[in-house]
Formats: sequence, structure tokens, C-alpha cells
Amino acid sequence: MNIDAGSFFILVGTLAAGGAGGYFASQKHLFEAPAPAPPPKVTEAPSAAPPSPSITAPAKPAAPVCDDAAGIPGPCPPPGYSAEEGGCGGLPTKRCNDFKQAMKPKVAERAVACLNALNPAERCDPMRLNLCGHQSLMSACQEPEDTDRDVIDAAAGGVTAVCQTVLQECGAAPLGPTLRDCRATLSGMSDLGRSKMALCMKTHCTDKGLLHCEALMDVK
Repeated sequence: MNIDAGSFFILVGTLAAGGAGGYFASQKHLFEAPAPAPPPKVTEAPSAAPPSPSITAPAKPAAPVCDDAAGIPGPCPPPGYSAEEGGCGGLPTKRCNDFKQAMKPKVAERAVACLNALNPAERCDPMRLNLCGHQSLMSACQEPEDTDRDVIDAAAGGVTAVCQTVLQECGAAPLGPTLRDCRATLSGMSDLGRSKMALCMKTHCTDKGLLHCEALMDVK
């Protein structure tokens, strides 16, 4: 194969040009400026959580007002057999009526209900009848001292004033009541009951005391 010198150089030049072109084509990314990076993706900041509603503790319901003026005592038992017949006659009936007169309506309601729940033998026991009255008085609404502090005249029926009269009548008797005990007893009584209590204690402060004089209408 005879190749002249001119043709040889033309061929070499052509191959060289083609090879260089192929090289540059394959390495194009090394010579071109890199494409600009995409802008950073803007991530929206999470919106602030809505403020939680303020929680207000529910107001405590007001305590029910203690009121012994609202009450309807039940009927009293009829008189039973006389003592000669083995009974106690009208004792339960009388004490029941004492409760109704000497106590505030709601207190009397409880005392009468207690008396009516007794069996015949218990109704003939004066101590058992008195216990019904005492327990009812101890469950009465206690009158605040402020309502009586300015009461001077015991006849006005104020608890503190009546109790001061009772304490004066008892003097320094060792078995005499305290002001606290007297107030606890008289708070559940009507004005009539309080005046009867003061009269009874004038005579029986040292020998029988508050328990005997509670709701006792025929003071002796």
C-alpha cells in the first residue's frame, strides 16, 4: 500500500482533529462553567400554635344556707294507757307538744320524728324522750355570735343574751354550763323555748342542768 506523504499528513491531521474533538466532547463538563445551584428551598416556619384557651377552675357552689325555720313537725302520738294500766298516760304526747313549742320548726320536726319512731316502752322512758330532744337541738343550725353581740335585753331572745342571763343565774356553780354549751343548746330553740330555758336554769342549774331544762315547757 503506497501512501504519499501529502495524503499521510492530511489523514493524520484529520484523525488528530477528530480525536481532539471527541476528547473535548467527552470532557465537556470539565471545561464548562457549572450550572448555578438551584436556590435553596424555602421552608415555611410552622405557624405558631394557637394559644390554648385559658382554663378557669369552676367556681365552687355556695354552701347551702342552714335554716331551721322551714319544717313541719309530724303529729304527736295520742295518749297511751295510764300508769295503772301499765302505760305512761300522756307523757309522750306532752313532750311531743313541748318540742313543737320550744324548738324551731325544722328542729321540732326531727325531734317529733324521733319520738314517733320509739316503741311503746321507750316512749314511757323520760330519758329516752329527752334524748330525742337533745339530739335534735345538737343538729340545729348554730346562730353566729354577730347576730347577738349587740343584744342587751335577754327578753329580745338573742342566744348570747339569754345565755349570759343563764350563766349569771348559775354563778360559779361547778356543774354550771359554759357559754359554748348554752349557745349550742339555745340555737335550735324558739324565743319561747329560750325564755323557758332561762327560767328553768334559774332553779335547776346545779342539780339538773341544761339536759333537764331542754324544751321543758312546764317549768317547776
